[in-house]
Amino acid sequence: MKIMMRPTLACLLLFSVIANSAMADGRAANAQVNPAELLKHYLPESCYQTGLYKQQKSIAGINKLLETEGSFAFACDKGLLWHTAAPLQETLVYQLQGTTHLVRADGSSQKLSGAVQRQLGQMLNHLLGGNSAYLEKTFAIVASDTGIQLTPRKKRMEKFLRHIHITRSSDAVTIRLQHQGDEYTAIRVYELQPLPSLNADQCVQLLATAPVALACAQLLTP
Repeated sequence: MKIMMRPTLACLLLFSVIANSAMADGRAANAQVNPAELLKHYLPESCYQTGLYKQQKSIAGINKLLETEGSFAFACDKGLLWHTAAPLQETLVYQLQGTTHLVRADGSSQKLSGAVQRQLGQMLNHLLGGNSAYLEKTFAIVASDTGIQLTPRKKRMEKFLRHIHITRSSDAVTIRLQHQGDEYTAIRVYELQPLPSLNADQCVQLLATAPVALACAQLLTP
């Protein structure tokens, strides 16, 4: 029996070496893929779109994750409307030129300022728009075992963002923003609906919430 087992063991070891080598070659090939091609595979490309999202955020010192969910509308020539439906209702309007407004459920609006808020708005606009030119300029992009990883090229962005990891399934895209320390924000966007165009009236109808009307008008009215 021992004489028969040795060749079998040798074959298993040889197969293991070949398999590991093939996996390494595959990872190397993935790492050499053009960043624009990687982004095209993982991010939406439609100029106009709506969708739903679920978000989890960890905060230092708090054991429970902060969970929110809602819907969004995106126009590549205007910007991003990010509506939170639960646990509270509010809407962030990330205009493409960098201005950000918070629209509350009662219809009141507040302009938000600060470099972090501006950079976050730009980043979300270009991620959901699949803007490879901006993303390649702003991040080093490599393939990972499960998706792609984007690492900031500039020190000032590293102050609030270590890297972004993006994965995609058949029906959703998950964007995980790793902040400093162990804090992170994970956003799952799904039920993406590409549109031929998007105006303020369509925005209100698609998001189907009355308080969002002002936000739609702020973002999409010429």
